[in-house]
Amino acid sequence: MNGIQFTKIALGLSAMLVSGSAFAQSASDVLQAKLPEITGDLAISENTTYNPALKGRYRELYYKLRKGVGEIERVAAIGASDVTDLEVFDNKSLKDLQKAGGLDDLKGEIFDYQAKLKRLMKAEKYGCDSLECFQMLTIFDEYCKKNAWADAYESWSSLMRNYPASSKNIYIRGLNIINAKMKEAATGKEQQLWVDTLMIVWDNRMKYIMPTDRPQYGEAYCQGQKGVTLLKYRQKPIEEPYKILMRAVELGSDDIAVLQNAMKAIMAMYKEQKVDVNTVVDNYLLFSDRIDAKKKEFQKTIAEPANEKAKTDAEKLLSDYSKGQSFIDQLFSTSDAAQCDILVPTFTARFKEAPEDMELCDKIIKLLGSKGCSDSQLYEDVVSKVVEKNPTESSCAGFAKMLDKRGKQDDAISYYEKAISMSEADTMKSAYNLAISVIYTTKKAYTTACAYARKAVALDPNNGAAYIIIATSYAAVPVGEDAYQRSLTYWVVLDKLQKAKAVDPSVAATANKLIAQYSGACPKKDEAFMHGVTAGTPVTVGGWIGESTTARF
Repeated sequence: MNGIQFTKIALGLSAMLVSGSAFAQSASDVLQAKLPEITGDLAISENTTYNPALKGRYRELYYKLRKGVGEIERVAAIGASDVTDLEVFDNKSLKDLQKAGGLDDLKGEIFDYQAKLKRLMKAEKYGCDSLECFQMLTIFDEYCKKNAWADAYESWSSLMRNYPASSKNIYIRGLNIINAKMKEAATGKEQQLWVDTLMIVWDNRMKYIMPTDRPQYGEAYCQGQKGVTLLKYRQKPIEEPYKILMRAVELGSDDIAVLQNAMKAIMAMYKEQKVDVNTVVDNYLLFSDRIDAKKKEFQKTIAEPANEKAKTDAEKLLSDYSKGQSFIDQLFSTSDAAQCDILVPTFTARFKEAPEDMELCDKIIKLLGSKGCSDSQLYEDVVSKVVEKNPTESSCAGFAKMLDKRGKQDDAISYYEKAISMSEADTMKSAYNLAISVIYTTKKAYTTACAYARKAVALDPNNGAAYIIIATSYAAVPVGEDAYQRSLTYWVVLDKLQKAKAVDPSVAATANKLIAQYSGACPKKDEAFMHGVTAGTPVTVGGWIGESTTARF
């Protein structure tokens, strides 16, 4: 060793001695000396599993660490010599650390260990520091009472991070807090980060609250709400919300929002060729069954309510589920999965397995009828079975349609009449009367066809097709003893055609074509003048028509 090296080493040792740090304990040494348990039976590592039996000792250690932080801060403020009532540490150790500039290191060591304790004891209702937990809950609750979601965020975040098992309100009110954050989001990307937070909210609720919550708020409920939320804000990739929603369904969820959104996810997956048609059909039937079961519950409550509120609630739920069923029916029936070449073989197998299942039969009839599959053997077999066992409005109407196609018109009319007697909806009664009037038109029984078309219009004033049948029936059998009198009928014909396209734009093209056809059959101005009729003159067409109109040229 040369002289220069020796001098440097000597100077270094001298500086250490002057500072008082030569051979002084490190922050870790001091902490372990005073709290040996942190490296003993209370040591915490990434692999440490929480032991509830040590709960009291962990909390005692946490409070001791907090007291130690207070001692460090007092020493830092006034010096170790003036602090005489230390309990966790001793004057000499803190004095040496202060001289070496190690007090902050000691605090850091303590904070790190406290953070480990908080993470380890998350599952405990009030964590490792019940005092801090209660303080945070109080602050959080006060802000929530005022709907001050932005102000509540800080305390909510602390509770989520350190005391996630302390209160279900963290999760109920947390949705409001995150939704408020999402509304404030400047960009779609920022909003998606908050969607991730919403997912964490539901995951933590399942992990920390669900085990002690009421059964109706179990995993099926939480997974369902999580899936509904995710699909609302993030539809791509569809696999993620699909998986969550189907987990809820698998667990038995019959929540209408869950079933609706699950059907949306299934149809999206089917469109992307990620599930097959059997998955679509199977779940459509499953969802329909669950909705039917819930509707029966609500109907029973409405019929025999415990009180008026129970009846009102059941009526609302029945309405919600009926709308949900319509939504699911619409999704399915308008998809590529609902094609005759798919539906008929799929439901043929199901019908053979359960030919006496009237609810299944009714679903088949409605679905095949709406998709134009009523000429299939399955349709005939199912309708025949239902009409035999349990005639309903839809089965009778479906059977009538089938009979009409097969040329059995009189039988078809009979079953349409049965459907009318069972129906409670005026629009459906109108549709059935229209169907009967069409049959009589093909039989050239125009006066009878017109009578049924008039019933259809009375039940549904927007039934444009019925007005057209009335008009064509009038035109087919005009009233009058001579050509002039019969020509008056065509003014009434034009009135009905104008009415048809006014109430129902879907028949406008047909109505306009007939108007052009029949306009030439109306009275001519000169001939009408000879009969004392001028523009604006009231005209009555009697006989079986019995309508009034106004002359125009």
